[in-house]
Amino acid sequence: MPLPSDEDLLLQAKMHWKEDRDRAIEWRIEAREDYAFVAGEQWDQQDKQRLKDSLRPIVTFNRIGPVIDAVSGTEIGNRQEVRYIPREQGDVGVNEVLTGAADWVRDECDAEDEESDGFTDTVICGMGWTETRLDTESEENDILIERIDPMEMTWDHAARKRNLGDARRLFRVKDYTKDELEAQWPGKAEEIGRPEFEEEGDDEAESNPHVTVPGDQYRSGSEASWVVDKKNTYRVVEYQWYEREPYHLALDPFSGEMKTLEDGEHKTLIKRVMARLGLEVRSVKKHRRAYYRAFFSGGVVLEAKESPYPKGFTYRCITGKRDRNKGTFYGLVRGMKDPQRWANKFFSTILHQIATSGKGIMAEKAAFDNVRKAEEDWANPDSITWMAQDALAKGRVQLKPGGMLPTGLPQMLEFAISSIRDVSGVNLELLGMADRQQAGVLEYQRKQAGMTILAGLFNSLRRYRKEQGRMLLHFITEYISDGRLIRIVGKEGEQYVPLLKQEGTLTYDVIVDDAPTSPNQKERVWSVLAQMMPMLLSVQLPTVVWTELLKYSPLPAGLTAAISEELRKPNPAAQKQAQLDEAEQQADIGETQSKTELNRAKTEGELAEIGHDATRIENEGVTAIANFVGGRMDAQDRVQR
Repeated sequence: MPLPSDEDLLLQAKMHWKEDRDRAIEWRIEAREDYAFVAGEQWDQQDKQRLKDSLRPIVTFNRIGPVIDAVSGTEIGNRQEVRYIPREQGDVGVNEVLTGAADWVRDECDAEDEESDGFTDTVICGMGWTETRLDTESEENDILIERIDPMEMTWDHAARKRNLGDARRLFRVKDYTKDELEAQWPGKAEEIGRPEFEEEGDDEAESNPHVTVPGDQYRSGSEASWVVDKKNTYRVVEYQWYEREPYHLALDPFSGEMKTLEDGEHKTLIKRVMARLGLEVRSVKKHRRAYYRAFFSGGVVLEAKESPYPKGFTYRCITGKRDRNKGTFYGLVRGMKDPQRWANKFFSTILHQIATSGKGIMAEKAAFDNVRKAEEDWANPDSITWMAQDALAKGRVQLKPGGMLPTGLPQMLEFAISSIRDVSGVNLELLGMADRQQAGVLEYQRKQAGMTILAGLFNSLRRYRKEQGRMLLHFITEYISDGRLIRIVGKEGEQYVPLLKQEGTLTYDVIVDDAPTSPNQKERVWSVLAQMMPMLLSVQLPTVVWTELLKYSPLPAGLTAAISEELRKPNPAAQKQAQLDEAEQQADIGETQSKTELNRAKTEGELAEIGHDATRIENEGVTAIANFVGGRMDAQDRVQR
């Protein structure tokens, strides 16, 4: 299907942009606050100013940050890898090559670190984004997987599925310098002027109507209008969407095969079959998605073409918890903000009470020689306050009674602090801060209970890895299959094989498996193997199994590789023993064959002897019968005579 004209495409993008941006503004305001709380900025400007005016301490004990770090660290310690399982038996070799190629691509672009940053965004604000693209600045057309700032993204406001699986379109807003724009789209910088349509302000401008600096409303947020600012940067909007295109699945009567045909090809086949055979073509009309992307800036279409990934968007999202009423997603910080905010206020109030209670005196004016100097020096421990004669003896100066803390304030502070963990589901065991005597089994079970509460976040991450693995498979086979050597680890150990294009390499199931490089996974597996080792040694496992088990050992990677290499080398003693065993086996086989031949000869001889005796007995019987018959006939003749 051809793309619409630039005017129609711009109009379509404008309509969708307004629909989706209005819903995203509220989410961005809350997301910025979430990031601020994680960074320790947890006081509103009005509250901070009020505390400053009253000379009260502004105290922040950031307890949200460790919770986010604990969940993000759990993901880092339990990373997963993508493997391609073939659907046909003949694709096993290609499976190893593609899996190794995916590992190589991810290692080259540090994909694990980028995805971990994206997962941290999900934990904080509910949405984490990555982009899979080709590196246009490299000579070898490398593949990059990069984390994208969630504030740059705008998505289909009607999407409700996990990871935005039902999104119909996506937007990304990014600023380019003039040099970057010219390098990407030569000659377009001169065409960009004032945009034909613009959004007056962004989320911060609409939430704060007292913006007085001209142009700030276009710079404070990534979702601002598509304009050129005074610093010679260009705001470029990337628009990705799909169109539903019809096609026909028809049975070709000439070849007897099912074919996928476009409308024109389907009509041509109908005419041919009707003209030659006079039959109707059996077909089914279906629809498929065709993905496109376009770039805009200042009302100018910079580029519009098909998406490099024909089965989805090049941007992938990891979503957190779903807010059904608002149609958005949120992370763990939303529930922790109120307990953290109130804990800060309670602690500030307690400090203020301690700092101000019982610090003054009650005195008569005649008690001091100089009242003004007494006011200045009373709180100074290094100064002398001169008093009138007999003022101390007559009790003309008394301390103010100390103030008491409000009843229940310490309990409220403790409750607010514990609620920060409770509302997030991250318990003390997950944080590694359980300061109590408990059995290791009980602590492990409580950790698992905490992980159960967070299972929804990790389920989204697992789904993301499957979706991203499918896209990476397409990029590998389509854009970098040029014969370069890829390191794979197979049954024969590490080896380098060329990556070549082959038909049918896309018929694979993408699975997500625990990576043997994750520390927690290695620790758990190795602890189980240590208990099973006596049994494994008695079974005499093959070398391939031992090399696989070594991947989960806590030994350094170099030492593990050296041990695996030694295991694969032939053992002379084992070879000699194998030869002796084979010779013994051959001798046993020869002896068995000899015994079999001897038994057969004996059997044949016995059968022959039995056959000779049977013939002799048969002959004697025939003779006896003949004599008997002859004697009978003689007797009859004598009787007749």
